[in-house]
Amino acid sequence: MVYTYFYQKERMRRAVKTEKWNQFAGKADRFAAALILVLVLAFMLALTFCAFTQTADLNTNDPSGEHIDFYSDNVFLNLLMQGMLLCALYLFYRYCDHISLARIQIVLGLWVFLTGTVFIASVKLRAPYYTDSYMVTYAAQRAAVHDFATLTDPYFRRFPFQLGYVFYSELFFRVAGKILAGLPEGYQWLALQEVNLLWLILAEIAVVQSARLLFQKERTVKLTAALLFVCFQPILSVTFLYGNTPAFACGCAAVWMFLLYLKNKRLLFALLTAVALTAAVTLKLNLLIFLVAIGGVWLLESMKERSWRSFVCLVLTVACVLTVSKQPQRLYEKRMGQSFGSGIPMIAWMAMGFDEGHAAPGWYRENHTVTAFYHTGEDPKATAALAKVALKNRVADFAAHPDEALHFFWAKLRSQWNEPTYESIWLNQVHMSFSEKGRVYGFLCGEGSAERRTTAVMNQFQQLIYFGMLLGCFGLWHRKNAKSCLLPLIVLGGLLYHLLFEAKSQYALPYFVLMLPVAAYGYSRLFHRIEYR
Repeated sequence: MVYTYFYQKERMRRAVKTEKWNQFAGKADRFAAALILVLVLAFMLALTFCAFTQTADLNTNDPSGEHIDFYSDNVFLNLLMQGMLLCALYLFYRYCDHISLARIQIVLGLWVFLTGTVFIASVKLRAPYYTDSYMVTYAAQRAAVHDFATLTDPYFRRFPFQLGYVFYSELFFRVAGKILAGLPEGYQWLALQEVNLLWLILAEIAVVQSARLLFQKERTVKLTAALLFVCFQPILSVTFLYGNTPAFACGCAAVWMFLLYLKNKRLLFALLTAVALTAAVTLKLNLLIFLVAIGGVWLLESMKERSWRSFVCLVLTVACVLTVSKQPQRLYEKRMGQSFGSGIPMIAWMAMGFDEGHAAPGWYRENHTVTAFYHTGEDPKATAALAKVALKNRVADFAAHPDEALHFFWAKLRSQWNEPTYESIWLNQVHMSFSEKGRVYGFLCGEGSAERRTTAVMNQFQQLIYFGMLLGCFGLWHRKNAKSCLLPLIVLGGLLYHLLFEAKSQYALPYFVLMLPVAAYGYSRLFHRIEYR
């Protein structure tokens, strides 16, 4: 009797404790979702209004590089075009039931592959020797034949994080050297662009599958695929040999695998999430934003489920990403017998983000990074100290003149997120080619009427996505759970990071693509209400 009494009492105590924990975890989840959505909605309201009234234009008139101009839009014409696009989307939404999702995905993959291949063949892009793309790709090509002379360039002591992409490209050139032995060296670069295209197909499949896991409704998923079908900016960007495309594909794959893990609780999907995130961060350090977003949702889900196994998987994933992503640098240091150091400190990039750039506020300028690193004898600590002083002075100026601060960050935000091409046209215009560019390039990116036409189409598409993203976030408000807000959270990470650090419109492209499923969700809810009024 005494034992039964104390046993029942202990069970009641544990039940009360469990209930309190569940209430706490539920409140934390709802609070996180609400905070994410409030911040994203604030940004999207501003960006949507801006997209309909103004456009940031990236042109080639400035010989020093990128240059941003702002132009006022015809609001009436924009509203008219959006009405027509919404009608087309609604027709697809209403009559897409008889088309299988698998068939849509196959057609999407084929479309991206064929259009991308034709574009690559038309552009035959070759990065100029003074660009980051050339440095990392050429260094990888030489390392593939055991020539490390290029890696001794000061570039890699400034930016050792680029060695992850160098390692990836070296592996490609080693394989290509055996399989495509008779191919001229320059055309191996085109083959690497074709691999970028395969990465893009993986990214878009992962985005569609993530939409299926997040929103369940098949029409929403099909609408996501339809929007990806007419999203040309990533296709035009595959010619740019850099970590952007493969890293983004790995980040999208990580989101897909993570959502599968939450659904099935299989350790295999947790492992694949860790592998994909590690590859993403190794290829592009900025993909830590994906790690932080996935890690935050993972932690909240572990708390809700009181799952120590899930929490341990999260810790191991973070440890794997932070440890393995540094291995390419250590590998090259071992092979070359020299250290690359830690490079330019991160705070120097924040100082750049608070300064006037060549193209627009916060865009690239070497004062606080390369120049400071050179003048301090490549001393990271001294460079960081200079950056801290510059940042402190800049913040003091902003505090004394809040109107100047508002103008600076508003212009910085618009220059990145209201530039509808995301540099996909500009990159193909300013870079050299192995031979004369073809007709497809001329039709899409040729300077003059072709460029203006393509930009105008992308501008209308951007407005469509921003308005849909706004609707989607309002729809997610009713769900009030962090898992549903994973994609907006990643977008928010990109918005905040590039608002504080270096700005470039090409950096916004991955986050723009991740808006598409949320926009599809927003339009699906709108069309559903229209159908059943």
